[in-house]
Amino acid sequence: MIYRILILIGVVAALVGVFFMFPSKPPEPPKISSDWSVRANSPEVIGGYGDNFCYDGKGVQTISGTLSLTISRDGTGSIDASISTTERSGPLHSTSTDAVSGLIRITSRVDASSQLQENATINGDIAGGDPNLPQTHVLLAGKGSFDVYVDGKLLYENLHGEWSLADAVRQSDGSIRQSGLVYSPLLRDKTGFSDPKRTEFTLLLHSDVPDENNKPPYSIALHLVFSAVTIEKQPPISKP
Repeated sequence: MIYRILILIGVVAALVGVFFMFPSKPPEPPKISSDWSVRANSPEVIGGYGDNFCYDGKGVQTISGTLSLTISRDGTGSIDASISTTERSGPLHSTSTDAVSGLIRITSRVDASSQLQENATINGDIAGGDPNLPQTHVLLAGKGSFDVYVDGKLLYENLHGEWSLADAVRQSDGSIRQSGLVYSPLLRDKTGFSDPKRTEFTLLLHSDVPDENNKPPYSIALHLVFSAVTIEKQPPISKP
């Protein structure tokens, strides 16, 4: 009897070993309903080191630039943005010490790790969303790894990035408010701040190194909102 038990244990161990010898199958890209092609301009930089949310609109500066997003039906694609600082905007303060100016290019690949969402509600108190931003409806959203170049030279590599093509939450003065109430993550009700008649593209980048003196609390952060959006390709979408 003991001999049979030992044989069984040996067989199980061998099977476990074979299982771990073969690499797991890589995740397949998410399937989306159709190709997407989006172009955006009229970017604003939202604050800088210390406060990259600027709910009251103070510290929000207009800069020049464009962004393009293309995604195929198989869930692969790219994001490519080029922005330039101006004399009025001054440099971008993405860290406690960096003052970035010039031609800034931001690139990312969209792939199986991008956690794409179509026609969904995000942020606010939605599970998995960002409570630092109010609830809004997205046509398309995702996450990814971003590289940042300044005048052709790599400045930041593999920054974490969250992006969304969504109902606008920023007012013309850069603030997030409704009926005079400025948004705060401490509000119980984080709804009602978005405008379904306008669409904006939001891009929030940050490092994974913590810094409690910054908002969000990372050593590097860069928050951009593009308020003029042209959707060249998209699937027919009806909001829930």
